Amino acid sequence: MKNSNALEKSKGVVIFATNTESIDYVKIANRTSRLIEHYLGLPVTILDASPTTKNKRYSVDTNQFEQWRNGGRSQAYKLSPYDTTILLDSDYLVLDDNLKKIIDTVDDYKIVRHNEFIDINNTNTMGTYSLPFVWATIVIFNKTDKARMLFDMVTRIESNYGYYQKLYNIRESNFRNDYAFTIADNILNGYTQDKENYLPWTMKSVGSAPVSIKLQGSKLFIKNKDQGYVLPKQSIHVISKSWLLSDECQQLIEEATSA
Repeated sequence: MKNSNALEKSKGVVIFATNTESIDYVKIANRTSRLIEHYLGLPVTILDASPTTKNKRYSVDTNQFEQWRNGGRSQAYKLSPYDTTILLDSDYLVLDDNLKKIIDTVDDYKIVRHNEFIDINNTNTMGTYSLPFVWATIVIFNKTDKARMLFDMVTRIESNYGYYQKLYNIRESNFRNDYAFTIADNILNGYTQDKENYLPWTMKSVGSAPVSIKLQGSKLFIKNKDQGYVLPKQSIHVISKSWLLSDECQQLIEEATSA
């Protein structure tokens, strides 16, 4: 008689974190991993994507362009040690168990389609005459043929980004995972957008450099230099790397994981 535990699929979270000259992404990933383990109860694997593409990204902390190493995520399918994987950005703060609730409903893969910045205006297309894009901040996938083809296509797009940038009328010259996954998903689904591949909720993001982010009971209080915002307690995508490395972020994590 087979042990039923042996038939269970392994589940876990993968984060790619590659340090740059100015940002300790590994430290950020180690911090956010504590939230993942607390709210989702899943193991976390942190992967270094070096050597990888050197890009420039605009920093909301310094208001200038800085080094960015964002390649390598296309290898998540091959490198993940889990049967079912939640691929997360290191700057995503998990403050609820929604991902754990949905993980067993995924057949091949699911990606964030809808994102809302609470504090800034942001376009949702890759260019003036291009497609709405998905957010690779969260990708849930199983080790299936369709998921493998998705990541293989992302690899091809990353290697030939200049071609796909022109083909899809993308405004940015730097490689961006969000765009690569958008194009791969579009091609894989017969040049259409399949709603079955998208997470059924809107991701909330903080696009400016926050002065503070605090948890108080069932509420999340966020302040920037201009105004404050009150949200129901939920997971949130924080663009500011300086805040994620701050003592206040560490304090929020300590409070959240001790509750």
